[in-house]
This record gives sequence, C-alpha cells and structure tokens, in this order.
Amino acid sequence: MQKKLSLKQADEYDYRVATLYAAKAVVAYMNSAEQCQRIGNEQGDVDEWDDVVLHGANGATIHCQVKRQMTDFSDHELNRSLSLKSKGDNKDKEHDLSALDSAFEKLANHFATPAATRSVKQFRLAIPNANILIKKGLTLVHLRTVCAEWRKAGATVEAFTKADGPTFKVRTWLSSWCGFASEEAMFDCLQALEVCEHGDESRLDEDCSVSLSGWYSSPDEVRSAVRNYLVKNASSEQSITPRMIACEIDRYTLPHKLAWARYRMANSLDWEVSGTLSGHGTDIETPETVVDRLWEPAEDRNYELQLGHGCNGVLSSPLQLSLMRLALHVAQGVAVSASGSAGWLATVAQTVRKTLGHSDDDLAALRWRNWVAAPTPADHRRLRTTTHVEQEASQLDARMSALTWKHVKNLVSERIVQERPNEVRDAVEAMWGEWQDEIDADPLLQQELAAEMLYAKSEGSPRIGAMRSGLRTVSLIADALVMLLHLAVASDAKDRSWRKLGSDLSVRTVALRFWAGPNQQVGHVRRFFDDNDNFERAEFLGKETATVLVLPQARSSASAVYGKTLADGSDGGDSIAEPRTPTSIVTQSQEYQDALRQETIASLKDFLAKALQGRDAQRTQHIKTLTTGSPHAD
Repeated sequence: MQKKLSLKQADEYDYRVATLYAAKAVVAYMNSAEQCQRIGNEQGDVDEWDDVVLHGANGATIHCQVKRQMTDFSDHELNRSLSLKSKGDNKDKEHDLSALDSAFEKLANHFATPAATRSVKQFRLAIPNANILIKKGLTLVHLRTVCAEWRKAGATVEAFTKADGPTFKVRTWLSSWCGFASEEAMFDCLQALEVCEHGDESRLDEDCSVSLSGWYSSPDEVRSAVRNYLVKNASSEQSITPRMIACEIDRYTLPHKLAWARYRMANSLDWEVSGTLSGHGTDIETPETVVDRLWEPAEDRNYELQLGHGCNGVLSSPLQLSLMRLALHVAQGVAVSASGSAGWLATVAQTVRKTLGHSDDDLAALRWRNWVAAPTPADHRRLRTTTHVEQEASQLDARMSALTWKHVKNLVSERIVQERPNEVRDAVEAMWGEWQDEIDADPLLQQELAAEMLYAKSEGSPRIGAMRSGLRTVSLIADALVMLLHLAVASDAKDRSWRKLGSDLSVRTVALRFWAGPNQQVGHVRRFFDDNDNFERAEFLGKETATVLVLPQARSSASAVYGKTLADGSDGGDSIAEPRTPTSIVTQSQEYQDALRQETIASLKDFLAKALQGRDAQRTQHIKTLTTGSPHAD
C-alpha cells in the first residue's frame, strides 16, 4: 500500500500546502509564466523530502518537507555530545534525533555525494511558524536567515567556514546532530534550501484563495476543487501538470482574463506549441482553434499570440510565414507579442512590401510588443519533422482562408442586399449563389481566390498575396467580387462559373488600393495605379498577361490608362510588334459608375462591350497619331 495515501490524508496541513503550491502553479501557467511544470509526491531519491515535489521549477526539482510543527523541535544543546540523557537505562547516552534532525540527516546523505554527480535539486521546509527552536539557542528564523545569506552572489565555502553567529550555530547543529561530514556539504545544502513560513490552516486557505481570485470566480470553491483533485490523483508514480488542474477548474475562469497561444522555434525542425486558447484538454492549441480564437474572439475574452523566437528577415520555415499572416490579421483587441518584435515587424514590412493593400498605414497600426521570455510548459506539442511543420502551416493557412472566405461572403451578400431592387440585383444574386456553392465546395479555391487578387505580378512572388489575405483585406476582396459579378451578368458567355471566368475568359483581378510600386522600384506607399507614373504603369501592365484586367480600386478611365501606357511605346512593354498588356482594362471609372446607375443589364452589357474593344480602339488611335500626326486622320 502506498505509504502516504493521497498526500497523507491524515494531515490536513499537508493538503493545504500542496493546494497552495498547485494554485500558484496554475496561476503562473495561466499568466504565461511558470511556477513549476509538474506536481507530485513521494517521487525522488531523498527520503522524507517528498511530501510535495515540484518538478521543473526554474530548471530544478523542489523537494518539499511539510512540518505542521507548532512547538519546539528540541531544546537540547547544539553539540549532541554535550547533551546526554541524565537518567534511566540510557543514562549518559546521546538523545534521539528530532523529526527535523532526521530530515536533515537525509539531506546529509544526499550532499555527501560529489557535486558533479548530483542532480539539480532544491529543498523547501514548509512550516506554520518559524519562531520555534531547532536546538537550544537556534530557531527556524535563524536557519532561514542563514540560508538567505549564503545564497547571495559571491558567497564562498571559505567565508562560510569562518563565519560566526547564527551560521556557526547552524554548522554545529548540522555536523553534530545531522551527520554532515564537511563544510562543503553544509554550504551546498544551505544554498539549496529555503524555509517557508505559511502560517496555520486558515492563513493557508486565505493565501490560496487570494492567489486564485485574480483568475477565478468563487475562489474558495476553486480551492476546494484543486484540493480534491490533488487527493483524487495522488500517486507515487504519476505527476499532475498545471494544465490538468486548469482543465478541472476551467468553468470558474473569469471571462475577461487573457488566454494565449505560443509558437517557439528552436530551429526549422524543432517547434514547441503551447498555450491556453484551446482550453486545457489533451488537444493542445490545434491550428483551427488558434485561428478561430485570434480571428473571431469571444466578446468577453482577451487573447494573445506569442511568437517565442526572433525573426531577422530570413524565413527558413513555411510555418513562420503562416504565423506572420496569422499575426497580421488578428482581430481588433487581440494582442501579439514577439521575441525581438522590431525584427519581426521589419520582416513583415519586407515580406508584404510595406502594405496589405488596404491603406497607406496598414503596418503602422501594428502594435506588437516584445515577448517576455518564459519556459515552455510541460504540456505542449512538439513539431520535429518537415511533415509535421508543413502540416501545421497548411492547417493554419487553410483555416485562415476559410475564415477569410466566410467574412468575404458575408460582406458581399450585405452589399448586394443594400442595392436597390432591379434586374441587375436579381441577376447578381443568382450568379452570387452559384459562385458561393462553387467556392464553398473547394477549400483550395478559397485560398487561391484571395491570394491571387491581392498582389500584382510586377511585385514578385505570389506569396505576397497569400500574406495579405485575411480579415484586414476582406473589404478589398469583397469590392472585387462585386465588380466581377456585375461584369459576369453582362457577359454573353454560356458558362460564367468562377473558374471559367478566370481561365476560359482570361479575367485577372488586382484588388489592391495601395502598393509600394513594382518589385524593382520599391518606394513609398501610394494609391495603386492612379498615383503611379507612366513607367510604373507600363511595368505593371507588361507583367499582366490576362485578356481582361480588372482593377476595382483604380479610378482612372480606360482611355487614360491606354493613352498613357501606349504612349510609352516599347518602353511601356506594349510595342506594336509585340503587344503584351491586357486587351481590356476595367476600373472604377466614371463610365462604369454611369452604367451601374442605369440599373439595367443592357447598360452593363454596353459598358462591357466598349471596355472589351478599348485597347484595340486606343491602339488604332495611337497608330494614326504616329503615322499622320493626327488621331482623327482618315
């Protein structure tokens, strides 16, 4: 039978001390800090110092001896040889060891082994009252003071050996009564020991409830729940983690308290994932839950994403890109902290080319703070293979794309409903229903749709669009879809499904409102297209090879677009011998707005027909100008 059943059931004081330590460990875990990683009992190789064992506390294991001692341990002389029995059969023999002497005798055995071979252990003596005698003239207050003194920086064995006062008394007691054979062993023991005065049962209960009150409602009930959980799960073989206890008392968590998820990369093939976003069950911070909490937080909860590693501009893992996207689009009120946040922000700016495409100060709004380093909790997921890392990134991206699509759908539907009743709205509603069904059925299409719209090919890599895709660019995607719906209902194509629109009809949409220019000429953030010079427009158009190019945020008329780019000749990438720019360009021009205001499909068809002829008409006019000097020559 377990020699101490359920943390020594007969001793309520032991229960209360263990409950206090467990409560503090849970609160530290909830605060994204650490008190200890696991809590156990009767676990260790130092007998009597296992009433409570705190594993992984600041890199060490703390072995606790709990003594509900309300009276003196002993009033015998410090030197055992001077304190002999005075009567009876054992007259002139040494007095027996007290309970405390016996406990420290076990420490003497532990510290007798060479320091190089000892595991890192700390020891804690937990008592109600320190003002009681260890031996004549030596109290627990003295012992606590001596321990604190020799833990200070610069303390040496040599100085310890020569010290008098309380230190001399402690040395005498340890060598005479407890079996310490050397000053080095005593010095090491006192450096590893702390004396904690916890008061009586009522004070323990009060301290425990105070610790819990910052995180939990009904702290007295929570304290009882923690105690009962410890009793129920006491084991000499198993230990309990703070996360397990937090799961047991989760229903008491105050609604406004912070929940967090942390990703920490040691290297490209060694990631640790931990946190409290997903609750405290066995599924630790699944990608879907992390995205849901950070992008669609509950109104009464606070959340934080923690990036527990630095980023210096070199993105060595696909998971780093996914986390960057996740952080860029967190919902309003969700916090982001990162190790070396300045490095992360610089890398973000470099990766998305200074803007998400929505405004000229997208990145200025980021308020990422520096992450305060903390050890990874015992309960965490570890990603140790390329497959696992890529799978994590893929699942994050898939969920982010799904939520982006969800918000886009809602916004497009709202804008359609807000239009005045007419035949255009009816046709758009029908078309939108078909597109939704098509896109809903294909998660990959949901990812591609937004990413493709949110970058210009002259910017470089398509991953720029993927990074920009998220909650902060939903309105850009929705604007683009509304314009495409208007063009689709005006089209004479038999198959106007989403995929056919992009492939067979060769329609390409760039939904940016702002950008920093082509890849080779990164400048300040400005209005996309409208505020670009002729060379930048020509470079942009020269990389876009679709037949029809839709620019939902540009307001330049088609004639202005064609006139300026064609005027640049071969330098604009549109020489007569080798045309490369799109055949037609559709913008939020006055002509488009006029067609919408007429509220008829016929007006949209007429607009689209003219738009599709636009480049040819402008090219003819340009040729006439080059050959005759007049655009009106016959």
